[in-house]
Amino acid sequence: MRQLDRLIEVITDVAGGRYSGDIMDLTRPDVEEPVRTIAEAMGLMMVKLEAREFHLAELIEQLKEINQKIRRNTIATVSTMAKALAARDAYTEGHAERVGRIAGMVAAEIGLDAGETERVELAGLLHDIGKIGFPDSLFLPHEGDNPKEVVKEITRHPVTGAEILRGLDFLGDALAYIRCHHERPDGRGYPEHLKGDDVPLGARIIAVADAFDAITTDRPYQKARTYSEALAILKDGAGTKWDAECVAAFERCLPNIPVHPDAAGTPSGRLLCLWDSRHGDIRLEPGPPGGAKWRWLKPGVDFSRYKRLMIDNVVFFFAPDSEYKGMDPQELKGIADAFRRQMVETLKPSCPVVQKPAPDAVRLRFAITDLRQNRPVLGDTASEGPLGLSEARPATSWSGTGATGAEMLMFDSMTGEVVAAAKDERTTGLKEKFTRWGSAEDAFQFWSDRLKAFLDQVHEK
Repeated sequence: MRQLDRLIEVITDVAGGRYSGDIMDLTRPDVEEPVRTIAEAMGLMMVKLEAREFHLAELIEQLKEINQKIRRNTIATVSTMAKALAARDAYTEGHAERVGRIAGMVAAEIGLDAGETERVELAGLLHDIGKIGFPDSLFLPHEGDNPKEVVKEITRHPVTGAEILRGLDFLGDALAYIRCHHERPDGRGYPEHLKGDDVPLGARIIAVADAFDAITTDRPYQKARTYSEALAILKDGAGTKWDAECVAAFERCLPNIPVHPDAAGTPSGRLLCLWDSRHGDIRLEPGPPGGAKWRWLKPGVDFSRYKRLMIDNVVFFFAPDSEYKGMDPQELKGIADAFRRQMVETLKPSCPVVQKPAPDAVRLRFAITDLRQNRPVLGDTASEGPLGLSEARPATSWSGTGATGAEMLMFDSMTGEVVAAAKDERTTGLKEKFTRWGSAEDAFQFWSDRLKAFLDQVHEK
């Protein structure tokens, strides 16, 4: 009777999904029948159940992975649509990406969790997707105020965007953010004239990011304002046009927002190509004569202890208005190697170049900016020489100056901490050693000499 009671207990556990090896104790030869036979059958059934449940768990994980893949692919598709939409209008190219990025930063600053921040950023990227069906005529600049019919069509885009994306259930609250991103705290927005907290927080965040990017880029109806001017406009409208809490959070994020190429009054004292949000404390100041035009030295660093250098591979960035955005990989490697050799040659007499980190070594990351492809000149042209005098170039020469800007970051090689930064530019003409990528040899020597002067000045600090 005791063995039967135990069998009933084990069967009850199995029925409740609690599997164990206890059933096997009842399959020994000394167990009476029919308890032993039932236990053997129950043990076999339990093994099959466990196998099936394990298989189901695997299938569920596979379905989760497939679902995530579908989600990622869908987001990638609609994001591409949003970027393509912005590219239809020269005034808004890059707008969607910038609004998404800024909205995500503000959401995180306010304290939203990672999942909600991601939804806000995604909604920011897709906020104008409702314009996808607009005719090209709506993207053309109009003299003065937009015609009433144009305004009416444009104000439909938040609702249209939410309708387009309605079937994507995983977007969740992001759909409401897209629909409401033109609502205002004072109720004078659209499409539903919501007021105050009735406007979803994500939509209020996107409204601030959207307005900031619109204010700081050229539009048919206005010239771009500087970042400081845009902040003043947002603060002036806080509580009426824009949510006051979101404007305050945006102001805290502003030092970490990258300066985009189309922004008005792009400050010369900011790194652009080597900018990194982790280095938001870098604020370049005018450098001394003979060295970099702008520089930043981390307070409290004893630069005299750095006697050796590590040099990263040189990177290149094309000018925003460059017609050519590509370069053959071998050609790129060749030009980067040539510049690195010139840097090593120029710097090694005073600062040996090493390959491994050391307490007395700094690591340099150097970027050549504003790279343009040169083109043959069809006739004589006048250009400004190094002393400001006009000089004529023969018809067989190449136009342009190739590399006209440079940026540099200096890291402690042991800790990876940024200890210095510099930005420089060259506007005078270069020697007649033109290749289709500019006067490479002359540019490399120029920037190597400028880098040496910067390092010498740093050591003298």
